[in-house]
Amino acid sequence: MQHFAPRVLRAHIKLAQKKLIARGSEIGLICCGALAGVLAGLAVSGMSWISKAVHALIFGIAHNDWLSASMIDNKLLLMLAPMIGGILMGFAYLLLRKRRTRPIVDPIEANALYGGRISLTDSVIVAIQNLISNGFGASVGLEAGYTQLSAGLASKLGTKFHLRREDLRTLVGCGAAGAIAAAFDAPLTGAFYAFELIIGTYSTVALAPVVVAAILATLVARAFTGNTFVIEIGDIGHVSAPDFLPGIALGAFCALMGIAVMMGVAFTEQLARKSSVHPALRPALGGLVVGSLALVTPQVLSAGHAPCISTWTRSARGQHC
Repeated sequence: MQHFAPRVLRAHIKLAQKKLIARGSEIGLICCGALAGVLAGLAVSGMSWISKAVHALIFGIAHNDWLSASMIDNKLLLMLAPMIGGILMGFAYLLLRKRRTRPIVDPIEANALYGGRISLTDSVIVAIQNLISNGFGASVGLEAGYTQLSAGLASKLGTKFHLRREDLRTLVGCGAAGAIAAAFDAPLTGAFYAFELIIGTYSTVALAPVVVAAILATLVARAFTGNTFVIEIGDIGHVSAPDFLPGIALGAFCALMGIAVMMGVAFTEQLARKSSVHPALRPALGGLVVGSLALVTPQVLSAGHAPCISTWTRSARGQHC
């Protein structure tokens, strides 16, 4: 006991020193951001692997194939699988309604209202729900689960080091930036996502941690899953001044379409809330609709952004983009 007490005291002193380093310097915050980025890369890689494994198990496709680009002969399975996933989500809703009364806080709300504090348990729940929906083929991407889990891990890391409120908000932004960067192999996109939506402002203090987190998360995801979203567009050719006008028109059209889709989603959610259908049954009905659409085209399944492959390969494998 006499030798044990000094060891415990030294351990507490070292932990306190680490907390002081993390709280008292920009280098410490950058190190925390780097760790959050690594955790985000691991979370994205793990969830992506689980999703593909579930797709392979349920739909009988190869582990490296994309569900939304696969031709599935069993039409009954194609239609019923999303509905079964919806039934599981209904059971999860009933179970969580009894055990967890408080609403789940997302990273944007956490930074805006709670100083960056996110429940890691709630984040894991969101990730599991996301995997169930995506794994059974529902038209749901994993980006929400990626961001929620990565931000939750970053928030947990920040609370362990007792970071100040503003630093904790920055660290949550690092986790979210790492999630988006790793998901789409796009560090700049992840960084801008964090500044625009999670942190809500641009600052020199947050720049280095967020960028480091986004880059490290991308590298970790590449190491485990490879370059998932590599897009080859070929030779662009000469771009002249008149070519800018179609680009501007296309950007405006896409913006209007994005607004229309968001308003359509909000309108559909309002209809669902006003309907007499029990909330636990709504995911199953939605899954049945998605499964029916999948009979027409498999691109509605899962995340729906399978990479295009060459015409010769598609014809040889019986797939289409």
